[in-house]
Amino acid sequence: MTERNYTTVNPCIMCQPMGSVMAFKGIENSMMLLHGSQGCSTYMRLHLAHHFREPVDIGSSSLSEKGAVYGGSENLKKGLKNLILRYNPEVIGVSTTCLAETIGDDIRRIIAEFREEECIGNERIIIPVPTPSYEESHNSGYIKAVEAIVKEFTMDDSGKNIFNNKLNIVLSENISPEDTREMKQILSNTVGSNSYILLPDISETFDAPMTGELQKITPGGTKHSDIADMKNSAATIGMGITNDNRAVSFLEQTFEIPAQNLPLPIGLEYTDRVLATLSKIAGIDIPEAYQKERGRLIDAMVDSHKYVYGTKVAIYGDPNNVLGMLSLALENGMHPILVVASSKSPRFAEYAMERVKQVKPDCDVTILEDVDFDTFNDAVKKAKPQMLIGNSNGKYIAKEMGIPLVRFGFPIHDRVGAQRILSLGYRGAMIMLDKITNTILEVEDARLEAKWAEPESYVPLGENSFHPAEA
Repeated sequence: MTERNYTTVNPCIMCQPMGSVMAFKGIENSMMLLHGSQGCSTYMRLHLAHHFREPVDIGSSSLSEKGAVYGGSENLKKGLKNLILRYNPEVIGVSTTCLAETIGDDIRRIIAEFREEECIGNERIIIPVPTPSYEESHNSGYIKAVEAIVKEFTMDDSGKNIFNNKLNIVLSENISPEDTREMKQILSNTVGSNSYILLPDISETFDAPMTGELQKITPGGTKHSDIADMKNSAATIGMGITNDNRAVSFLEQTFEIPAQNLPLPIGLEYTDRVLATLSKIAGIDIPEAYQKERGRLIDAMVDSHKYVYGTKVAIYGDPNNVLGMLSLALENGMHPILVVASSKSPRFAEYAMERVKQVKPDCDVTILEDVDFDTFNDAVKKAKPQMLIGNSNGKYIAKEMGIPLVRFGFPIHDRVGAQRILSLGYRGAMIMLDKITNTILEVEDARLEAKWAEPESYVPLGENSFHPAEA
């Protein structure tokens, strides 16, 4: 916090239920219900719809003052019943909010009572996730939801326990649909299209094609049978290294599946590391197509180097995304003087400093985490970067300081196409590098235009003016 206040002012994070919604949206034929006030679900719907430009339906138990005093059991049961009648989902995620957690509702007991009263069989899966909004962040809500999903499906004894020789991929928070598609393509070209299980898969659910038909639940997402089959896989990879990927740990400890975590493949080094691991697992050389892409990225780095070298940048956002963008900036000779993770992370600062020392040990960098925008704004004013890289919430300080903002991460509300931003892989690195370089060139053009503005005496004369050549 700053010296001016002792509380959070304009937080850099969203609340836990937001992350749980994003996780359940990556599951086939699923719906989300928030146990809390109506405003909570409205906030989530608007926030996600503005970022992804897709309709996002979220149920609510609509707790009022009465529910806050006497408990929200009846509200939750009515909410579940209405959700089933209107949407008929196979999977329902039930996340708690501040109000439900404060009054101490036992949602597992309420769900069990609902099943008995309404004669709901096991074919309807209802997964409770405790996500009080007053602690942690949307990142932890996502992690908790993914873990709850994996536990629910893999602990079901009705499925087959046959070794499938597949690779589990558990994605970290806030990877765009376009990034998810790129990750699936990389996996298909290395380990094989039928040899991996990716969770969660928002490639279609948050970026659906226009069909002209109204679909209450958008098709797509990881299949239920695939999630249940994760316990029979040969290995698990968690994408993202700054946070504890609890689903990966659960699969390793419960089913003795070898596991490792890899950084998001943003930039050259981290993409090299991911592709090398996948190729080793598959027992093949890195496909020629990716060797060519890598060569094109290096060529792009050479082309851009004279423009981006030494540029002082401030990078902010979710920990895994920021770490990847930090790596990309360092690889291209930029000077990341301020690196800010929006939420607390077990290993963010450690990995960020490690990457700085590997590439640019003389770089004087300030690393912050779990700060609000009040603190962030003070840090930006003190560091005086030439560019910001992060979500659209940084536009106010960028405008105040007269520096450009390259939009990246979540949320992006003031531009379209956030769901199609590609940052993963060699192609993603090229796209981000081009965007950063062109932003620098645009700023330089504007500066030179102002500096080299023609004096008034050079402005062409009007039609009625005397021209010596016509005399």
